[in-house]
Amino acid sequence: MCKKGGTILAESVKDIIKQLIMSESIYHPLTDEEIAQTVSVLRETVTGIRKELNIPSSRERRKKNIQDAIEVIKNDQPNIAISHLVNILTSQGFEVTRNYIADIVNKNPAGQNQTGVMQTAPAAETVDFSALVGHNCSLVKNIQQAKAAVLYPPYGLPTLIVGDSGTGKSKFAECMYQYAKNKKILAEKAPFIALNCADYGDNPQLILSILYGHRKGSFTGADQDAEGLVERANGGILFLDEIHRLPPKGQEMLFSLLDKGKFRRLGETDTEREARVYFIGATTENIESSLLLTFRRRIPMIIELPRLEDRSLQEKAQLIYDFFQNEANRTKCTIAVKSRILSAFAMKEYDGNIGQLKSEIQVTCANAYVEKMNSGKNEINIGFNELLYNTLFHDKQNSGKRRNSAIVFQDTLFVPHITTTKIQHEYPIFEDIYKKVEKKYYELKEMDISSSEIEKIIWTFVLNKFKLIGSELAENKNLDNIDEFKYLVGETISEIIKDFFVVISNLYPDVKINKKVLIYLAIHLSEAIKRIKYNQDIINPNLLNIKRNFENEYTIALQLAREVEKAENIDIPEGEIGFIAMYVKELLQVTNKKNKVAIITVCHGKIASEMIAIVHQLMGVDFPIAVDMPFNTNPTKVFEQVIEIAKTFESDMGILFFVDMGSLVNIGEVVQKRTGIKTRTIDRVDLVSVMEAVRKAYISDQNSQETLDDIYYEIINSRHSYPVIPVENSNKPPMIICMCLTGHGVAVHINDILSEYYPNVKRELLSLLDEELKLKIDKIRQQYNLIAIVGTINPQIEGINFIPFEFELNKNKKMLLDYLIKQQHGNTLKNILREDLILLRENFQTKQEVIEALGSVLFNHGYVKKQFLQSLTAREEMSSTCFKNGIAIPHGLPSLVNESAVVFIKLNQYIEWDNHKNKVNLICLPAVKNDDISIITDLFYSLKREEVVKQLLKARNESEFIQVLCLNSKNNMV
Repeated sequence: MCKKGGTILAESVKDIIKQLIMSESIYHPLTDEEIAQTVSVLRETVTGIRKELNIPSSRERRKKNIQDAIEVIKNDQPNIAISHLVNILTSQGFEVTRNYIADIVNKNPAGQNQTGVMQTAPAAETVDFSALVGHNCSLVKNIQQAKAAVLYPPYGLPTLIVGDSGTGKSKFAECMYQYAKNKKILAEKAPFIALNCADYGDNPQLILSILYGHRKGSFTGADQDAEGLVERANGGILFLDEIHRLPPKGQEMLFSLLDKGKFRRLGETDTEREARVYFIGATTENIESSLLLTFRRRIPMIIELPRLEDRSLQEKAQLIYDFFQNEANRTKCTIAVKSRILSAFAMKEYDGNIGQLKSEIQVTCANAYVEKMNSGKNEINIGFNELLYNTLFHDKQNSGKRRNSAIVFQDTLFVPHITTTKIQHEYPIFEDIYKKVEKKYYELKEMDISSSEIEKIIWTFVLNKFKLIGSELAENKNLDNIDEFKYLVGETISEIIKDFFVVISNLYPDVKINKKVLIYLAIHLSEAIKRIKYNQDIINPNLLNIKRNFENEYTIALQLAREVEKAENIDIPEGEIGFIAMYVKELLQVTNKKNKVAIITVCHGKIASEMIAIVHQLMGVDFPIAVDMPFNTNPTKVFEQVIEIAKTFESDMGILFFVDMGSLVNIGEVVQKRTGIKTRTIDRVDLVSVMEAVRKAYISDQNSQETLDDIYYEIINSRHSYPVIPVENSNKPPMIICMCLTGHGVAVHINDILSEYYPNVKRELLSLLDEELKLKIDKIRQQYNLIAIVGTINPQIEGINFIPFEFELNKNKKMLLDYLIKQQHGNTLKNILREDLILLRENFQTKQEVIEALGSVLFNHGYVKKQFLQSLTAREEMSSTCFKNGIAIPHGLPSLVNESAVVFIKLNQYIEWDNHKNKVNLICLPAVKNDDISIITDLFYSLKREEVVKQLLKARNESEFIQVLCLNSKNNMV
């Protein structure tokens, strides 16, 4: 008896451990020690049971969860950078470092098998969770839960999907079904049996009969035996929607099915039937009050889907785009939607969530379709009119009045046969400053860096983040009014911020307040209130620095905090007031500030700190940054510290390093390799050079923008006796003159060296003693863009760069030549190629479908005017645009192009292009302005070569496609 009781106890512990692991957070899986403490058993017992159940360790489970999350993200963004990947994972709730994620990605690159050969995912994979809007954002946790439920042996976990009406519960259940088939958990033809219990809620007897079947004579009207849905679902999924309408008896009858895979038909007492089903239920009700406790206990996986209003604005906008695209595909008509309509749909509150949004878009399209039929036009036009506004939007606008939404919509064409239309014009979504600081803080804590150094790095990080705020929002001129964000931050914060603007304007009447920063401040305050109310910590390691350096801003922030405290009945901690002070500081900055080149000085001893202290004092700037390297310190430790500092600069402007000597000379290359940030390094640092770089980067005219190369070469140039003359942009081919006294001595050696570095740059050998030297150079300049003269003696010819040559072309001189050659290019093919304009593996059947798709892509991105599409069609009617090698190059009028761009479509099969029966499977649409006509020449140069076309057709992704074009372009010189 004791033995039997012990067995029961062991089984009970095993079940508890299994349930704990299955319900654990995907972000923080439970360790064996944590489980042991919860269950009150030894850790060794937990480990043994876990291994018996074939459940991996917490570390392995966490890694698997992260790998799954990465897979979801990479399905949507195949070429995502590691840093961006880390940011997304962190925002989802994973605590990860850059190195950890880099190791996972590099050891198991997405899409590769064990031999490293890229494989294409099965087509069926695209129809499960990746088809859901928000699969890599708001639904990540839900999808991870669903996958765990489906994959759990032997027959998955019973699952309940909870959410308001219209949140997409049925669609989510279908995705679970498709995922199970994709993973071979279910057979390809496995059934998906769905029943909406609400349809029979008033007839409990009928619903039980439909669900379980019945025996002949079991009730009046039961004239013969009948199978139920449970039997039909055998080997597949049984989905019960509105399961709260299933009567208690029906819930109890499910116990046996869930526990043992057995059930009885109505009227049967002796016969037990078997069915292996994956069970999924869905409800809009509170499960605590609507379902039996004994039933709830048998459903370990609860998946709660978010309301539409709780999802991000981008997701809501993408749903709007998708639903309009679906209607275009259904009606086989192009649908033109005005920006105000898209904005109005995005602004509206939907009590019925996604379902209501979809229905109202269908109604809108149906009404416009009737107008299209009456007018005889080929296009459905949906413009803003009072009838539509009063019908759909009048009572449900978040602010109660018409205005633009936070996403900057534009007029959009939805063309049939395109699967989806991605949002292109978005406002810069606020990224929680707390998460940024916490993430950086914990990253640094993991490294062997002292507290004082961490504080210094975090201080630099915070300063940088706030310096970026104004420049990000300054690029968008539609976001001046805080009212436009009322739906996001609430009425109270909106009014407080507007009052605060009046106060600060009166305090600083002579300062032009950067109103756009108010938007970020408003959103930040709404996030702060949530954190405080949910008792979440606010980490601000730099509070003392803020109080010391920005005393006035802190005082103003304190006043604003008191107003928020009164309105929201909360206490705002000092750390949060410090963050508000940083917003106040940014609020008072000039509005046209641009992102700047970062400057970091790294030297042995304390030279860097002492030098930068003088720069701060004399020039009144917060930057550059000093990093001291004690003589007895391992250089690797300093390099790691500098890399962490470099990561705080999320800038495409690059970093300029000043170093003194030794191993530090290579620090720029190391940082660039590890972070991907462009760097330049100047050795033999001196105070004058650093001050000149600071002047150019931080103090010069705000409207000018010195690049990293500009600053680097000007400082390098100041150390030499020869000046650097800017090279004009030109479509002429570039040339370098190799010169010595005779033109046959050192000039030949120079030519040999340059031919290796620049094989595609024309070179000419000239003699300094040639009496017609200037005449020959003038003739050269008529035909070529003269980059520089490289030689032994300066001929002193005005307007031409001279680079002295001694025994070799050293690193600095070669970098200068690289810079000059790149300077001479105008807008090139490489400049305008974009991955989102490369459409691979498309299934268009006709030329008209392709033309409409190409034109809509350009129009929806804002590259062309709508009339460009008409000119495109008109040009096709004139004559064939079939080129060669199975390529077509349709084109429209340059005068209707806003910005030069090129779109490519690669078809899965050939289509007939013209009356001559020419067939194509690669279509290129160049939309170029008159000034960029040289792009066409460059394009033709690549596309006329059969071997290049073959490479393009074999390209596995968009980046590889662009790489092939660029490597084979006429202007690929350096």
